[in-house]
Amino acid sequence: MALVLQVDNSKIATLGDFVEFVRSGVDLTDTDSIASAAPMLRSLANDHTLVVDHLNRLVKERFRKQAVPSAQVVVLAAAPGFYVRANIWPSNADVAAGRVYQDQFAYNVAHDHNYNFLTVGYYGPGYVTDLYEYDFEKIEGFPGEKVDLRFVETLHFKTGMVMLYRASKDVHLQHPPNDLSLTLNLLVAPDTVRLRDQYYFDLEKSTLLNFPNELNSSMRGSLLRIAAQLGDGNTEELLHDLAARHPCRRTRLAAYEALVQMRPTAANRLWELAAADPEPYVAKSARQHLAPAAA
Repeated sequence: MALVLQVDNSKIATLGDFVEFVRSGVDLTDTDSIASAAPMLRSLANDHTLVVDHLNRLVKERFRKQAVPSAQVVVLAAAPGFYVRANIWPSNADVAAGRVYQDQFAYNVAHDHNYNFLTVGYYGPGYVTDLYEYDFEKIEGFPGEKVDLRFVETLHFKTGMVMLYRASKDVHLQHPPNDLSLTLNLLVAPDTVRLRDQYYFDLEKSTLLNFPNELNSSMRGSLLRIAAQLGDGNTEELLHDLAARHPCRRTRLAAYEALVQMRPTAANRLWELAAADPEPYVAKSARQHLAPAAA
């Protein structure tokens, strides 16, 4: 289950102190080592001006330019393999009044994460979250696929609490808090994260719903669909290379789909190539396209 870590201290750490602690003393490949950063993260959360000072700088510097930060996420620091951010959680009243849209904040949608992260309640009453577990290795990743989701508990994640979410294992559904709340997160983001899937879940049916649009693989797929509409011979060559060699299975499948979009008369030949992919997610999808033609 997601690990609630009992940490209670009054020390205050600076952002620089925290980044250096993680950089020099935490093994980002080991969940126990990541959990050991909980006291330091709690100390960082004791700096009650940390986020507002950062927001003030953003307003001063970035609002004069085109780039505007996300409505939910404020990146505080980044280093090789990890970054520190503040997450903003609007209230029930904000959602009900339409001032924010709940899908921007993943409210009331069960989901996992493809990275480990340590989180601490920083400001406000905090949100209520429903916690589940599943076995990533036992699913293939198709929307509608059955998943053995195991309910763990419902938890009120309050200011000062620290929790470790394990990559591709813990599933949570967050409910809007009664008042604006903030959390601070240590996100462990190795290069492999860009290749690993992440899911939305249907809790009533215990099935996979779909993939988040903000995943790198989802954005690559969107780009390839556009490339297929506008592309030329060079595009086709690039798509063949991606279909054959890209390490992400969803990207390989999206490349085949784009090739079929560009060359519909060659669809059967392309799907036969895809059906030989070593990844079942790609091969099964290809065979579904071949089945009607075989019939």
